[in-house]
Amino acid sequence: MPADPSRRFWRRPATMPARGELTRTGDVRLATALLVAIIAAILPLLRVVAAGTWLVVAVTVAAAVLLVGIGLRRLRTPAVVVTLTELVAAGALVTAVYFGDTALLLVIPTPGTFAEVPSLVAGASDQIINGIAPLSAERPLSALAVTGVAALTVLLDHTVITARMPVLAAIALVAVWLIPALSVPSAVDLVGFVVFAAAVLLLIRAETRSRERALARSVAAAEKPRGEAASAARPRRAGAVLAAGLAVTAIVATVIVVPELPRPAPRIGVGTGPATTINASLELGDDLRRPTDVEVLTTRTNAPSMPYLRAATLSRFDGRVWEPDRDETTPLTPEALGPVVADPDIRVTEYQTTVSITQLSSAWLPVPGPAVRVDDLSGAWEAMPSNRTVIAGDAVTQGQEYVTTTHVVRPTLEQIQAAGTTIDGLPETVSELPAEMPASIERTAREVTATAENDFDRLAALQRWFRSGEFTYSLDAPVSDGFDGSGVDAIADFLEVRSGYCVHFASAFAVMARTLGMPSRIVVGYLPGTLTGRVADGESVATVLSSQLHAWPEVYFAGIGWVPFEPTNSLGTPATYTRSTQPLPDDGGQDVPPAPAPQQTATVAPDGVPTPTPTASTGTGAGAGTSPLSLVLPYGGVALGFAALVLLPALLGAALRRWQATAAERGDVLAAWRIVRESARDVGLRVDDAESPRALGIRLAAVPTVPADRIEALVAAVERASYGVPGSERDAEIGRAAASDALAVRRGLLASVSTPRRIGAVLLPRALVHA
Repeated sequence: MPADPSRRFWRRPATMPARGELTRTGDVRLATALLVAIIAAILPLLRVVAAGTWLVVAVTVAAAVLLVGIGLRRLRTPAVVVTLTELVAAGALVTAVYFGDTALLLVIPTPGTFAEVPSLVAGASDQIINGIAPLSAERPLSALAVTGVAALTVLLDHTVITARMPVLAAIALVAVWLIPALSVPSAVDLVGFVVFAAAVLLLIRAETRSRERALARSVAAAEKPRGEAASAARPRRAGAVLAAGLAVTAIVATVIVVPELPRPAPRIGVGTGPATTINASLELGDDLRRPTDVEVLTTRTNAPSMPYLRAATLSRFDGRVWEPDRDETTPLTPEALGPVVADPDIRVTEYQTTVSITQLSSAWLPVPGPAVRVDDLSGAWEAMPSNRTVIAGDAVTQGQEYVTTTHVVRPTLEQIQAAGTTIDGLPETVSELPAEMPASIERTAREVTATAENDFDRLAALQRWFRSGEFTYSLDAPVSDGFDGSGVDAIADFLEVRSGYCVHFASAFAVMARTLGMPSRIVVGYLPGTLTGRVADGESVATVLSSQLHAWPEVYFAGIGWVPFEPTNSLGTPATYTRSTQPLPDDGGQDVPPAPAPQQTATVAPDGVPTPTPTASTGTGAGAGTSPLSLVLPYGGVALGFAALVLLPALLGAALRRWQATAAERGDVLAAWRIVRESARDVGLRVDDAESPRALGIRLAAVPTVPADRIEALVAAVERASYGVPGSERDAEIGRAAASDALAVRRGLLASVSTPRRIGAVLLPRALVHA
């Protein structure tokens, strides 16, 4: 009998092992190689997230997921069940480690567990957006990192061990390995690259060896001649070599080419340098030195001069870096920022400034300070009342035009000298100093301010000293020996060399103020800009360039609030204060009465914003106005989610059969035959790829519930399609009959098995994975 041409549509060569055999061949070796590759890919993440228990937990969870897969494959479990079980196991382990206090039996998520997820994700996102690498692995970020590694492990396990596509997995691993290079630019780590490349090659080789061994066993079982087996193995080995070559080429090209490509959203510098986004970290010397310069925004105002634009504040200082404030935020409404609180006898003037963003993509919105409201923004924005900054919720800065209302506190010289600084009502972060600090910093601060009689005069003396001829502004002088930073060692070097840029001036001023017992913080934003000569609505228009990104310090004064200073030599303009004997200038603003002092039932935030103290009536616990429906809905959501997860394979299987039936109705009879073959597999019948349609049809016809006439007609149609001349006018008619026959045979096969087996065949169709 001649060879069945229809085999070309679904048959492997006789010497090729079935996919199920492959997934059970060398699975321990392959899983081990995959674990090594995952570890090699995530180790560079330590440049982004500081090392800690999260790394141990991530590796443990990955190993446990792979062990679950090995065990299930040894039991000849369908591939889709293996993947689903691995997902469940990964979820249970993550739940046990990070949500055990709200989970049932430590590993089963409850509605309380799911209620924690949004706040945890928000906390991790805030830390990623506002933090400075390497980020401390607090619970939100740790849980997010471990969950990501667990999901990656399940995905790669299915890709490598089930689907046998190691090169595709290598691409995913390269993407993970590149995360640190894109988020924290640095020189290529050659040792890390060699380790990672070796791990990827080991993974590809392990998969190749498992194929070779499966092929050898298949050849031996079929009693093929040795020479034929060798010739069959050679193409597989050649394919593996080609795959390894492609992987190495992709990795090398990525590592060499990617660092030379322009970054899609470059981190900004602080001081002089280009910027199209704002990163509030102060370790940005490389970005400051980029030669390009672009306009990021324009401003116009009724104030007597163009204002500084604040984006973020940094209060916490650990001796190495300044960290952006992460205080509580609230949706931006006209009242969200709150009023400016000052002593009743201090002048407060209202100004309005219009800002138009031209080329800036940032999580922080540049606003003049101190802002009391921001209007005309599009999208969702959050306000941080404690420092009067505005943060993107679900919005972008690009293309925005908005009006900011500011209430500028304008004390006289005598008032600010008499007020003095205070730490009352402020968080400890604005006055903390590291335990170990070079003695030269405090000694220098006291020497410079020795003749001053009050806090303001001391700060003014520091400001004059920094802006004197003893210091120079330079982007190049501080680059060597770790001086390009804002830590205490860099500050000590800066005070000795006396040359640096705004990061050094601002951080040195703020730390020296703290050594004198004054609360301080750093603001990141933009200098006032340059007048363009244009006028809009009677107001002069200024342009702000990327090179005008800036950092400056603020110090808190009692009854006044945070007062800005400008120590950076040759940049900006220090604030001036009139004496009480001088007449009040009429400068275009409108004086407003200061907000009343907060009552005893309120606390004062760091920027003088009264924050009501919560009372018992504002509780949001389970007993506070909770309806029975709100208690039932979370459980219903969990049940619906679980049902959707269970039914997903069945829905995909039904969609696949519908597509095959449609193809058959258009004349593709072999699509109808695939429905029959896959249905036979679903109910547990052995279907050999080498078996002819007639041989399989004879076996299926022997099943009592399968209509013999339908299977016979379908087999005849398949043989005609395989051996006949294509293009017959009756192809569509034959195809429609074949589709109907195939579905009738499937119904008969399902009816031939027990109810549990039938439910399993419907819910977990093996056609999805071809196991």
